[in-house]
Amino acid sequence: MKPFAAGHPAHQFAVLTFIRGGLIAIAVTLAGGILAAFYSVPSLAPWFQEVGLDLRQLRPIHTVFASAWVFLGGVAVVYRFLQDEGPPTTGDRWRLRIQVLTWALAGLGILLTLALGVGTGREYVGFHPVFSVLILAGWICYAWNFFRLAGKRFWERPVYVTMWGVGMLFFVVTFVEQHMWLIPGIFGDPVQDMRIQWKATGTLVGSFNLFVYGSVIYLGERISGDPAYGRSTTAYMLFGVGLLNSFTNFAHHTYHLPGRESVKWIAFVVSMMEIIVLARAMFDLWRALGTPSDPAFCAARGSFAAAKWWTCAILFGAILISVPPLNAVIHGTYVVTGHAMGAMIGIDTMILLGAAMWILSEHFQAREGEGAWDTLHTPAMRSSLIGVNFSVAGLVLWLHVVGTAVGVTRAVHAPGETYVPPDWVSAWSGIGFAVFGTLSLVFFVWLLAQLVPSAFRYWWVSEERA
Repeated sequence: MKPFAAGHPAHQFAVLTFIRGGLIAIAVTLAGGILAAFYSVPSLAPWFQEVGLDLRQLRPIHTVFASAWVFLGGVAVVYRFLQDEGPPTTGDRWRLRIQVLTWALAGLGILLTLALGVGTGREYVGFHPVFSVLILAGWICYAWNFFRLAGKRFWERPVYVTMWGVGMLFFVVTFVEQHMWLIPGIFGDPVQDMRIQWKATGTLVGSFNLFVYGSVIYLGERISGDPAYGRSTTAYMLFGVGLLNSFTNFAHHTYHLPGRESVKWIAFVVSMMEIIVLARAMFDLWRALGTPSDPAFCAARGSFAAAKWWTCAILFGAILISVPPLNAVIHGTYVVTGHAMGAMIGIDTMILLGAAMWILSEHFQAREGEGAWDTLHTPAMRSSLIGVNFSVAGLVLWLHVVGTAVGVTRAVHAPGETYVPPDWVSAWSGIGFAVFGTLSLVFFVWLLAQLVPSAFRYWWVSEERA
């Protein structure tokens, strides 16, 4: 494994560019999320409507750019790996430029059009399909560059390489599948359309899970200096159940649709296996990292430690809400929102933030010498990480409480009777959402205030040099 300074400038440019893009995506996600939280306060909703904003714009902005952050963070880690694989060709450099340009245009166009109310209402791909062409073109360039370098002896490499390669192919398949609603026959059948949409969305989540799982194993190897875990039984089990879950996890989102019960139970069992193996992998990797000889705080280790505990919490919640009878109670409530938010922030974001911090520390060390390694590993970073995790935990818990109250009272309602939420839910749900959302925003902004200037600190690893 080469140090950051030994990598080709084109790969350095790619790593830093996608970290920067990911941090921008987080900022957009936070803006969309906090506006959506305030929209949930009944007294504020009319004001949002007066200025032309509602959840049909804010929610897609929040979810699209949250997904973009996870993919961009994973892409940055993959390009960090490619630094070890040899110099890029002229074709690689051109494909990288196309990837950066098409994704930048797509991101800007999606943000502007969604803000103007131009969208499709689809889950995770609620933007106009014209931007899907740009995203897919950039993704094909990315996959081409990856397989050109990593494709040699592909099946002999550590499991994280396999995870990334399979995740790339899965993305292409699921991204095309998510646009099958453009076929009139499918769009005209609401049940079939919903089945395909959730199947494709489940596979999309499966594809970015493979990027995250591969990233944590790769970074764990780099931090510990022990390459054995990438070939361990647990790592291959995580890949195997993650791969299987990519094909089946859509079913536990469609319990409410007509379908075979056996398919629903298979989805439940496989998704539980994936989270259990992920929890085992996180604890194994934490042990592999060992006790650092330097007792000083390390932001990357802190992020990975948070992800470890979030994995356990999400596992407990997932087991409960994925049992079909319980799922029928909480489906369509804030419980599902809280679970998804906890997984996205607590597991995926903490892992990828840790990866970004580690890579940026390598970059500073290469530029400024050994002493620059500690640039990000400060008491302020420690406090902001703790604040983010506790405020998000409060938000996730509040969403579970409100969602459970709504689901239970709705389930015991008499058939045909008009359902009215409990009075305390109507009075406090939006306020609690806004309060915890604001706290989460404050700590995230504090975190980004330290990361963003660091990520943009050096401009001379530029495309011209690349």
